[in-house]
Amino acid sequence: MAEMSLGDGIDLLQQRAKIVKILLIAGFATTVAVLIGEFGELGGSLHIENPDPSPMEQLYLIVLLVSTLVTLITVVLFAMWIYRAAANVVAAATPGFDFTPEWAVGWYFIPFANLVQPFLAMRQIWNASHSGGTDLDRGAPILTLWWTLWLASNISANISMQVGFRATSVEMYKLSVQIGALSSILSLALLIVGTRLVERLTAAQRDHLSPAHIFA
Repeated sequence: MAEMSLGDGIDLLQQRAKIVKILLIAGFATTVAVLIGEFGELGGSLHIENPDPSPMEQLYLIVLLVSTLVTLITVVLFAMWIYRAAANVVAAATPGFDFTPEWAVGWYFIPFANLVQPFLAMRQIWNASHSGGTDLDRGAPILTLWWTLWLASNISANISMQVGFRATSVEMYKLSVQIGALSSILSLALLIVGTRLVERLTAAQRDHLSPAHIFA
C-alpha cells in the first residue's frame, strides 16, 4: 500500500466524514418518511401487502427501498471512516491501543462479539484521538449513548422483522409495525448522535494526533 503522511491521512478522514454526514442526513430524511408510512399502516390508511397498491402505497414501498439503499451505503462509508480513524491512531503509535484497523471494522460482523467489541474499539479510538495514550478505556457519554441507540434500534428492527415474518393475524402484523416504528424513532436519535460523533472524533484527530506515517 502507498505510504502517506499523517496529514494526508487526516485529510482523508475528513473527506470521508463529510460523505458520511451527508449520508446520515439522507438517512434521517428517509427514516422520517418510513416512520410516516408506519403510522399510516397503524392507522389503516396504508397496506403494503395489498396486491393492487394505491399510489400512496407505491410511494411508501419506494421509500422503504430508498431507505434500505441509503442504510447499506451508509454502513459501507461509516466502516471506511472507522477504518481510517483506527489507522490514524495506529500510525500515531498510541500506547495501549488494542485494535487493528481491520478489526475495528471486522468486529461489527462477528455474532455476539458485535454486541461489545465495536464499542470497545470506538472508545479507544475516541480517547486516543482526544488525549493520546492516557487511559484509552475510560468512558465518554456520547459513546455510551451512541452504542445504546445502535443496539436498541438494530435489535428492535430485527424483532419487528421476525414478528412480521411469523405474523398469522392482523394483531401480530400490527405488533411488528409498532416495533418497527419504535426502531425508526430510535434510529432518528441514533442518526443525530452519530453525526455529532463523526464531527467530534474527526475534529479531535485533526487537532490532537501526533505526527507519524500511515498507510492508505
